[in-house]
Amino acid sequence: MKRSNFAYSLLIVIVAVATVFAQTPAPPAGTTSGTTSSDPTTSGTSEVQKTIEEILEEPTTTDSYRYDPQGRRDPFRSLIGPAPKLEGGQRPPGVPGFMIDEIRLQGIFKTRQGLVAMINGPDNKGYLIKVGDKVFDGEVIRVTGTSVVFRQEVNDPTRIERFREVVKDLSPSGKR
Repeated sequence: MKRSNFAYSLLIVIVAVATVFAQTPAPPAGTTSGTTSSDPTTSGTSEVQKTIEEILEEPTTTDSYRYDPQGRRDPFRSLIGPAPKLEGGQRPPGVPGFMIDEIRLQGIFKTRQGLVAMINGPDNKGYLIKVGDKVFDGEVIRVTGTSVVFRQEVNDPTRIERFREVVKDLSPSGKR
């Protein structure tokens, strides 16, 4: 149904354009390009026809097109910024240089200051962390008797929240 309505609409537009072009008077056979017409509609339609012909004659190869941003941003780049490309020399040493995904929880014990978690870093060494300690992509916000909760910074423009909670549970040694 929609296709036939579209076809009828297209046919009406083509007929209307053909009628307009058929009704425009042709220049007399004896006129030269140096003479001007006193009829304003004739000169207007000939200018429009020349403009249409110039547009149609432009080359459409992809080699000739070049995007000029004129101060506008690139629509394909992230609004938040580029994802950080991490190399060994860019990270700080120790726990502040560890990503949350690289950390394994080894144990939790109680001290006078509160609960402290023992983690295993990507360098296969043990470290102690407590609430408030920073890691490369977040911080420790809670240490419970069986888990550590991190607040991870999220670099995703489609999400409303800028942070998400990541829980590392203390698992039995046989389930690793």
